[in-house]
Amino acid sequence: MRSPSVLLALLFLVTACGPRTDQSRIRVTLTAKNHQPRLTFTGRNHQAPPSEQWWYCVKVRTAAGQPVPAPIQLHLQILSGRAPVEGVGLVSLKKRYDNWCGSIGGEYNVLEAVPRGKKLVFQAVVKTMGVTVKRNWPIVVRVVR
Repeated sequence: MRSPSVLLALLFLVTACGPRTDQSRIRVTLTAKNHQPRLTFTGRNHQAPPSEQWWYCVKVRTAAGQPVPAPIQLHLQILSGRAPVEGVGLVSLKKRYDNWCGSIGGEYNVLEAVPRGKKLVFQAVVKTMGVTVKRNWPIVVRVVR
């Protein structure tokens, strides 16, 4: 007689655990050239702008691997711990555009304003379909003279 009650208790436990519901409806992938973006100064007294480009890409897909059927807001920033150090950019992608690649460097370089040799985080914050997903890429900015 006890086996039906034990079976009922096990059934309740399995149902209570159920499948995970915290899985996101989107998948975000952040990739970059490496983990050490470099400032390359040329010229006398290091006055010339850095010239080396450090590229990155953000790819956003649905959980099923399909293009996102909604606009995407992308906020790129550099963090020291949890505190923003420098904004990299805001990007808006139209429906079905799920890939953004860019670079930091050249004449206007946000890396000039961040601490060198310190562990930082390059972060992409993606908002779409009512979901916000953050992806981090650890970096240490190096100076090449």
